[in-house]
Amino acid sequence: MSRALEVTRARLTRRTRCLILSAGLMLLTTPRLLAQLETHPLPPRSKPAGTTLFTELTAMQTGIVATNNYDDHPRMWGELYRELMFGAMGTGVAVGDFDNDGRVDVVVVSKTETSWLFRNRGDWRFEDVTSAAGLGGGKAGGGLLGGIFGGDDGKALKPWEQGAAFADVNNDGWLDLYVCRYGAPNRLYVNQGNGTFKEEAATRGLAVVDGSGMGVFSDYDRDGWLDAYVQTNMIDYAKYPDGRRDYLFHNNGDGTFTNVTDRAGIRGSTSGHSATWWDYDGDGWSDLYVANDFAPPDQLYLNNGDGTFSDVINTTVPYMPHYAMGAASADVNNDGLPDLLVADMAATSHEKDQRSMAGSRIRGQKHDESSPVPPQYMHNALYLNTGTGRMLEASGLWGVRATDWTWSVRFEDFDNDGRVDLHVTNGMNREYHGADLLERIMISENPAEPVRIMQESPMLHETNLAFRNTGNMRFESVGAEWGLAHHGVSFGAATADFDGDGDLDLVYGNYQKGVSIYRNDSALGSRLIVALRGSVSNRFGVGATVRIETTAGIQVRRIQPTRGYLSTSEPVAHFGLGDTKRVARLIVHWPIGTEQVYEDLPVNQRLVITEDSGAKTITIPPAPTPWFTESSVKLNASVPAVERAMVEPNGQPLS
Repeated sequence: MSRALEVTRARLTRRTRCLILSAGLMLLTTPRLLAQLETHPLPPRSKPAGTTLFTELTAMQTGIVATNNYDDHPRMWGELYRELMFGAMGTGVAVGDFDNDGRVDVVVVSKTETSWLFRNRGDWRFEDVTSAAGLGGGKAGGGLLGGIFGGDDGKALKPWEQGAAFADVNNDGWLDLYVCRYGAPNRLYVNQGNGTFKEEAATRGLAVVDGSGMGVFSDYDRDGWLDAYVQTNMIDYAKYPDGRRDYLFHNNGDGTFTNVTDRAGIRGSTSGHSATWWDYDGDGWSDLYVANDFAPPDQLYLNNGDGTFSDVINTTVPYMPHYAMGAASADVNNDGLPDLLVADMAATSHEKDQRSMAGSRIRGQKHDESSPVPPQYMHNALYLNTGTGRMLEASGLWGVRATDWTWSVRFEDFDNDGRVDLHVTNGMNREYHGADLLERIMISENPAEPVRIMQESPMLHETNLAFRNTGNMRFESVGAEWGLAHHGVSFGAATADFDGDGDLDLVYGNYQKGVSIYRNDSALGSRLIVALRGSVSNRFGVGATVRIETTAGIQVRRIQPTRGYLSTSEPVAHFGLGDTKRVARLIVHWPIGTEQVYEDLPVNQRLVITEDSGAKTITIPPAPTPWFTESSVKLNASVPAVERAMVEPNGQPLS
């Protein structure tokens, strides 16, 4: 047995005992605990505008007017063509209550134009406060970020913007904003608590200059302060064809950061599209999955609990996606263990597959059987957590093996039936894998022709997809039925309860279009929203786990706002409860290791739970003596089982 697997199993055993011992630490009858629970009944639900679960709201209705026109043509179709195509394509959105008025606000990232901050004024009306907040020029231009690159005419060109993350980096209770840029210093806008921001990335240590895609925040060392992982992709394709290395920054306890990448064991080149914090082994320490496009294998960093990480991908998953894109973690089968979906680009129809991905499989899907690295296959991977340190891959079983050219994946219980559903965004600015298009490029003679041919070809419009979790190890496609079958090119997506009615609404960005906003008009199912306020842990409880127990079973949610692709969701735990009327038990496991337990709670409300600063950190007892020991060698019964790996067929593209 590998050392990583031994450590994981020991941690899982200790974690189980830890939960048993901690269940009686604090009960609802404790007056101090009662004082730390705020309950807010939910207002009436939004009324459906039609027969679908979601209603798309227009820019005229919401006031959210933001374009994303990708108008930096000299560089996008010139010297930076490969960098854009291979890595820096998408943009994200970020949602969070930046002014603490109880309503969730929206940041919409635009690649080359103005990025926007919209304040939620209630009743689905939003106000552009970009200029007033000190983030740029608003509708008059200028955007969140000032340009530093010079164009051919000497005029400054605005750096490409990528992902946006709301995170309280200085633990003052106000959400700050971190924006990643391509080839220019990332920006950290520190919330001043009066509706304005001040840019302080350089002074706080986060002004990374690289092919930065997204800043992903979590308290990996459990000291009560949010640390930052900066996921990167291409910056110079000729010099770094396998991408760049990522960065891990430790929060010094005052909102400033130190680069600890080497010290922490974060290594290797990445062509990342997403990085996902999750606690896959259930030991209370945040682990990290990095999804890499093209050749570099994905990475699964096991948190060793001492400030270092070990990449255990080889001993944890059976195989990986080849074109890994967005990723999201959730408990898809309600067994209490976090699962993970990593998206690829597998086509949803045989015709599309033969037109595009079949050729890619022949050219790029190779595997050395002698390599310890799991093979990479060109389809999604749904990793089911077994609780043993090993994952099972079940995307085919669950019906989500292929979702087209996917960017964002979002798990949430959209219909409030107690099971997490799935939404994905799709599309691309061109069909780079199209067989006919590639043939035209191959026979072109002028060196400038390939780029011209690609630029003049049509966009790859695809349909976004939604899947309902049926509860029997299956996701059912319901995009049209739910009103989410948008056709176009969509990138980063986020969820939030914009109208406060207890169900999750949806927002995502688009290529060459404005942002899409959907109101959730779910009329059935009880629901519960849980927001956390840390007093020893980080202020918004990022990295905390909320577990509920009802007559229908258990549900587990992790407060992890940065999920999917280049985007940040509202930092809350949402539970759909179906016909359930009471929650028998609610357990909050805080990031620093303490727990709070509440019993017999009504549903259809928003709970705000403040961390008990006087609670004792749970001490994990030593691992018990195992019942069985490995004795095959001692008994002369060690017979190796030699099996040949069965690779997927590459030589028959029509299969």
